Order: sequence, then C-alpha cells, then structure tokens
Amino acid sequence: MESLSPIRFSSVSMVTATLGSNDPMVGDRTISGDEKYVFVYNTGNSQISPGYGTVLSAVTGYSVTVSSITQVDMAAGFCKHATLTTATYGWLVTQGFCQVVMGANDSAAAGQLLALAVDGTVGLKSLSTGYMTPAIGKAMAGIGSGVSGTAYISLF
Repeated sequence: MESLSPIRFSSVSMVTATLGSNDPMVGDRTISGDEKYVFVYNTGNSQISPGYGTVLSAVTGYSVTVSSITQVDMAAGFCKHATLTTATYGWLVTQGFCQVVMGANDSAAAGQLLALAVDGTVGLKSLSTGYMTPAIGKAMAGIGSGVSGTAYISLF
C-alpha cells in the first residue's frame, strides 16, 4: 500500500547544489503522475545525465554514482529530467517509463528484460548474456547499441 507523498515545493526535475529549508531530504520518495522517485545526492566524479542509471556509492545512505560495472551492482534509480552534475541533489525515477541508454555492445528488442551494465547504461538480461544482476526493467521498443530508448523501470 502506498503512503501519501511528501509535499514538494519544486518539481521532480529540480537539481540543486545546496538544500533549503523547503527542499526534500535525501532518501525522500515521491510520486509524480504514475512515476515513483527517490531524492539523492550525486557523490560520484561524473555527472548523471538523463537516461543513465545509478548505484549507491556506499559512502552514505542515498549518495549515488553513475560509475558501475556490468553484473556487479543493483540500480538505485535513473535520471529522467535534468542532469545531476557532481555534488548536486536531485530526483531519480525508480518506477515508471523513462529513456535508458543501451551499452555500446548490446541491444534489446521490444519486450526484453534489461539489467544494469557499465557506467549507468543498460544491457540485455538473458541466458545468453548471463547477467546475474537483477532485472531493472523492460524495453518498450527496440533499443540499439549505444543509443537511448524507452523502458519501463521497476526498482526496489
């Protein structure tokens, strides 16, 4: 059962380097339309652009990074609206439709399961790829190698 979403004084496309008294706290969750989001801090050395997934950095609770290794980690959320530069706060989608970026040497047909791959990209989760990480979503249309496409994401 879903609980009430926290009151937001800004949109889910908000990105900020400093938090004000009316801003959410890291770890807060909200629902916008039919999408679920989590509020995070980009503690990594790289920006998180729309279409890229993140992993928890293990530094603090909801600090994330785009740096990931195929088959090694689970996704914490996907950037949908605005780039989170380094040392900024913002919302990541955890459930709903969004664009994802396919890894350079992978592709998926419509309806195939996806897994987190290298540095925030996704790869095909199948018996042939052997990806042991959890499925993070499903391709809604064919997605070619190194390009973005629509997927339905469903994380934790």
